[in-house]
Amino acid sequence: MPTVMLTTHCPNACPWCFARPKMEEYQARGIGEINWEDFLTVVDFYEQSGLRHMTLLGGEPGLHSRFTDILRLLREKNFSVLVGTTGILPESLVDRIIEEGFQQLDFALNSTSYFEYGEDQKRQVDHFLFRLGRRVSLAYTITEKDLVRTGVEPILDRIAMMIKFNLYRHLQFQIAVPGERNRLFVPFDRYRDLAELVRGWFAILRNNHICCGLDCHCMPSCAIPEDLRQTDFFRSTCDRFMIDIGPGGDIWPCFPLSQQGSKLEQFGSMGDIYRHFNRINAEECILYDERCRDCSEREAGSCHGGCRGFQHLRGPSGMTRYSTIPLRHASTRRVPSCG
Repeated sequence: MPTVMLTTHCPNACPWCFARPKMEEYQARGIGEINWEDFLTVVDFYEQSGLRHMTLLGGEPGLHSRFTDILRLLREKNFSVLVGTTGILPESLVDRIIEEGFQQLDFALNSTSYFEYGEDQKRQVDHFLFRLGRRVSLAYTITEKDLVRTGVEPILDRIAMMIKFNLYRHLQFQIAVPGERNRLFVPFDRYRDLAELVRGWFAILRNNHICCGLDCHCMPSCAIPEDLRQTDFFRSTCDRFMIDIGPGGDIWPCFPLSQQGSKLEQFGSMGDIYRHFNRINAEECILYDERCRDCSEREAGSCHGGCRGFQHLRGPSGMTRYSTIPLRHASTRRVPSCG
């Protein structure tokens, strides 16, 4: 599902953030948010494409100078709206959202840094959660640190938040992937460790009647445990780009691939955009290292080698840098061929 980038500034400075270079690029051009005319163009494009759901991102989308006007417009157009947020918002804005009585409005709060916030930030987030309650689901970004700790505390902490604030019982995961100048992403050779880690997390969530999901991240087939390959949770094909729309009508497949920019005005529908980015990202281009070349699953088209975001790590030799953090089990390092 496509997303719309409302702002280019964020109250957080997450070290794993892969959107920061794109935000800094806009800031260097003096652009802090999408202007009203450009947003109207985006809404028209959605309607022409038959879309009635919009996901709003930033930066922090709630800090857009006309955020409530945007929500009112989308309500008039009968759009359902999901806002990806930090929850670090003025209490007056949160109260105004409640007073407006928006019916088709939900929020996904990235809670990864919640327990590291200072007093002022945590007070704002708590007010946001207390006031909006069941309209809010939590998100959590899995980083390299989780593979060092390997505990269940992140899951237990989120369950406690759901109970305390009466939140919607869904936890959405993202995997931290490489971007320009970011850190703490999950290294390629640790994806099997990651799959084993989240297997235990999912069991806890299911036992507590909490749904979970994973964003579009693609994992190499060889990293997915055999008994999990038939589930819909892990995917080994990278052919469903999110499509991000930014200020000025800029579009790109996803933030790690934001250098593949184009313009909204060049396309007649969202389907045209998907076809364009799928065409320039043919699966035969997605190679982590030389072992992928002889992989039978890749040759059969059932594995694309993983998320294209890892292309950021490819040096002059074309080889990917591997993790330096300790392995949970030596046998989980990706040494044998995929085939």
